[in-house]
Amino acid sequence: MTTGNPDGRAAAGPRRAAGNRVARWAAGLLALIAVAGTAACAGPPSKGDVHGVTLNQSRNNVFILALEPSASMSPTTLVSSFLQALTGDQKDPTFSVAQEYLTPAARAKWNPAATTTQVVNYSGPALTTDQSADQSTDHSADHSAHPDAAVSSAPQAAPAAPAVGSVTNVTVKGTEVAQIDSYGFFQYVTQPVSQQFAVKYLGPDTGWRIDTPPGFRWVTPDAFKRAYQTYQSALPVYLPTHGGISQMDQVYLTQDTGKPDYTYDALARAVLHGRYPAQNTHLELASTVDVDPSGVARVQLKAPPAGMTDISDVQHALLQTFRDAAETQQLLSPIPLAEVSVTYPGCTVCHPEDVLQNSGPPTAYWVCPQAGQNASAAILSKQLTANGGPAGVCPANGGKVQSVVGLGDLQLQKNSPIAVKQTTDSSDVKAPSGTTAVAAVEKDGSVVVVNDKNTDQRVWYTASDPGNVTDLEWDPVDGSLWVVDNSNLYHVQDPGEKGADGQNRQAVLVPGGTLTRFKPSPDGLRAVVVNGQAKTSNPAAAGSPLPASMVTIDRTGSAPTLSMDTFFQLMQGPQQTGDQLSAALQNVTDAAWADGRTVVLLGTQTDSTTPKLYKVYLDGSQDSTIIDPDDAQPGARHIAAATGANGGHAALWTFSDAPEPNDPSSTVTYFKRSGGTDSFQEIGSSPVEATVTAD
Repeated sequence: MTTGNPDGRAAAGPRRAAGNRVARWAAGLLALIAVAGTAACAGPPSKGDVHGVTLNQSRNNVFILALEPSASMSPTTLVSSFLQALTGDQKDPTFSVAQEYLTPAARAKWNPAATTTQVVNYSGPALTTDQSADQSTDHSADHSAHPDAAVSSAPQAAPAAPAVGSVTNVTVKGTEVAQIDSYGFFQYVTQPVSQQFAVKYLGPDTGWRIDTPPGFRWVTPDAFKRAYQTYQSALPVYLPTHGGISQMDQVYLTQDTGKPDYTYDALARAVLHGRYPAQNTHLELASTVDVDPSGVARVQLKAPPAGMTDISDVQHALLQTFRDAAETQQLLSPIPLAEVSVTYPGCTVCHPEDVLQNSGPPTAYWVCPQAGQNASAAILSKQLTANGGPAGVCPANGGKVQSVVGLGDLQLQKNSPIAVKQTTDSSDVKAPSGTTAVAAVEKDGSVVVVNDKNTDQRVWYTASDPGNVTDLEWDPVDGSLWVVDNSNLYHVQDPGEKGADGQNRQAVLVPGGTLTRFKPSPDGLRAVVVNGQAKTSNPAAAGSPLPASMVTIDRTGSAPTLSMDTFFQLMQGPQQTGDQLSAALQNVTDAAWADGRTVVLLGTQTDSTTPKLYKVYLDGSQDSTIIDPDDAQPGARHIAAATGANGGHAALWTFSDAPEPNDPSSTVTYFKRSGGTDSFQEIGSSPVEATVTAD
């Protein structure tokens, strides 16, 4: 869990050595954002007995039970209780209960808002006591720490009290499963950890106290999941891209009740700093972000570094971040966010920008079969709305229907994938125009690209067996096509853009060797690789490759490659999360990006044959508040997902195809809005959402 400084910034975390080659992104723990003595994070109650407050929708903050120290506590019990008090409570920004476990000298040196944070599985650590010969013996009631303490029925003399000032050492061991940086981002880092505490006896009225101020904060995986994943959904952030597609990421933050300014402040700092050094804008806030009564969020920056003349990408990233945050349950306010103002000294072009809502419901595409042995199919589309949207059905009798692209006499391979992309032809706001292009697989193995502007049919790729083409995806950055053919991945360019070898395709090495699906993220930085079936019966076992993984797309060369150094498995289970209740996937059929940070997986868990939909984030963390996990259709081959506006707020849509319940020979596409009652179906298969490309 991340702590925060009084100005709203979270505490700095350590940088792992370069030897830790596997970069594992996971949902960032929340930043403690405190201003003028008020916190924006959860922490222990400040005084009194153990207590808690029931959560409800109007109070999104989490209260953690914390026990105050007593004179009767043994050194081991004292340390264990201290660690529990470190989870945090928004009513106690200074962690006053935790500080009571320290000696006055240690308390003067410890700044909990500036310590690092680790998620550590120490639920069953060995608390061992070591003591030098010149130190007094611990005669507390914790005999487990003193195996030489014999139990006798004979009358025993009262144990001598430890000498005031005597010191004993308590060691806590465990496994660190995640690391949190200072801005809310975190990553999995599986490694053993050990921490030794020097505990001093201060006298019979006080008892033992910790004499070494810790340089960390520990949170158990269970506390993270229960307190922060379950009740606090991760908030999206957009990172500046200098003209490219916005890079979407996420952080875990909470707010003090009625104090959204603190959360906006933390989001702004995350945007300015980014997850990686290359994403650091080198801009700093001059003051805490303020949201005034008129709904204007004011971001005051310090003067940009010398030579930086254009920060429009930063302004846009802040606008997108605040817009999305304002639609979440955590930041719903009677005064809606209306504008975002980003200014800095000397700026002559700074002005408030309107907070525009998301573009609206998503548009789904699917294949509509036509009657007749040699009849061509049609590609239909539907803009999804809460009531099902306008009709765009395939006729039940297989009659002719207008296709969004001209397929001519193309004969499409049954149940094969399609890929749809949209490119902008005009930037005219009053009369925007664009082109819709569709890639599909013919019965002869040709991967053909057609569009809605002409009748051209261009073959981009040819497979020896059309049944072996299991995925087609447009690249959102360069407009190329990713093809999965016979468990191999190919990066395919327009036939007119052949490489030095005269070919327009390049085989791409994939972690694990084979795959069935390849899904690039909307910003083109990452991709989900689906391998299908786990190779062992226990995918959570060490060394067992999972059926779905996240990789980084390296674009530094002449053609994109997949980075083997930044690869991690999705939903590996307890070994990855430290939570014994977390799901481990045994099989994955398909995957889809719902937005720049959210992935939907269609698969089955270990020891289950029931397909379900799972929502995970780009850093691998599972959203434990997933709704409607049973929406997956039995027998589904393809899924798609999209985040669209519903009543002014984001809503997750999922689409899947499967055999029609009463006619296994036909295929039906199912549409569902998660968290609502809206669901309907259309005849057809292979649902997708259009990819917006940069070309």
